[in-house]
Amino acid sequence: MKTIIFFDVDNTVYNNSLGIIPDQTRRLLDELSRKPDVVLGLATGRGFKKLEIIADVIPLFTYLVLINGSVVYQNGKIIYNHPIEKKDIEEVLEITKGNDFNVGMVGLEDEAVNYWDERVGYGMKALRGIFPKVDPDFYQKNPIYQLWMFADHEDMILDIAKKITKFRVYPWHKGGADFVYPFMNKAHGIEKALEHEKDYRLICIGDGANDIQMIEMADIGIAMNNTRFNELKEKADHVAPHIMEDQLYAFFEKLNLI
Repeated sequence: MKTIIFFDVDNTVYNNSLGIIPDQTRRLLDELSRKPDVVLGLATGRGFKKLEIIADVIPLFTYLVLINGSVVYQNGKIIYNHPIEKKDIEEVLEITKGNDFNVGMVGLEDEAVNYWDERVGYGMKALRGIFPKVDPDFYQKNPIYQLWMFADHEDMILDIAKKITKFRVYPWHKGGADFVYPFMNKAHGIEKALEHEKDYRLICIGDGANDIQMIEMADIGIAMNNTRFNELKEKADHVAPHIMEDQLYAFFEKLNLI
């Protein structure tokens, strides 16, 4: 039986605060990729272009589940693709109009926001390597797979999310969140990626609110200790050390997963 392991990117594989892949994480990925009975995957909210921060390890992964499950690659080829309908984007823009919310639109190769201010700058600082353009009509020219929203406080986003019933909200810092279709998540993307796979054990590891479903679906679910979402730890079978400790290889070794 093969083992298929999906890793989140931000603050799981990649230390966003330091702007590096920790040494033990790099060693872990390299050794796992060499095992004939192990298949590696990434599951992230990022699009393909925004994986440049980990470009040197991308060849180690067979599957890329991107933009929270909206696009799936297998060995460099797209095998699943589900953008947001334009009318649904226009509904969000109408609801947020005049309410002091920044709305971001995520394409496969590029991103845009309807307007820029310090809240967007703060959010982008948390995700190194992402610098969206300002283009309120970006969705008219590009397939959009995910929406961002920025406000002064997370409660403001959660309140307006109640009016945007076609989407589910995934907070990712105190003033920002992802908006995607309710059925669209990393677990959905992983299911699409593995439709043809048989006789495998699935391991998933992450730190975000958007990792909860994939942690639940996994045979072995692992939460990073640096998560700020208690539900993720509650759903997980194991809690890995904080990314700042750089102990992921030792943790996998302790669990006899390497």
